[in-house]
Amino acid sequence: TGAGSGLGRLFALEFARRRALLVLWDINTQSNEETAGMVRRIYREMAEAANAAAPRVAADGEKDVLPPCNLQVYTYTCDVGKRENVYSTAERVRKEVGEVSVLVNNAGVVSGHHLLECPDELIERTMMVNCHAHFWVI
Repeated sequence: TGAGSGLGRLFALEFARRRALLVLWDINTQSNEETAGMVRRIYREMAEAANAAAPRVAADGEKDVLPPCNLQVYTYTCDVGKRENVYSTAERVRKEVGEVSVLVNNAGVVSGHHLLECPDELIERTMMVNCHAHFWVI
């Protein structure tokens, strides 16, 4: 979650380098798609490098190469602060991608205000995204 920027984007790029199939969630469709583009670029570079490298022959005569891998990235726009949006997006992921084996529950908001100067709506939004959403996503 929160894959469109910051730590969420960095996590996505690192998991891509480790050949993971990724499901990216963010409230911002455009920034989430930008992250997916970066991930696809990493996947392409890895595929090109694998194709360019001559396979080495192991002692038993077998080629010593990584097996082909179907690297993919899926993007979903999801407001994790809204429980029903989380539940419906999770159901779409199950149907379209399958079960998730690793979850990086990273989405978060910061109000930028001192607590006593923070409007109630911002406090509620902060609690929904930074606390409740983690339970809903899990």
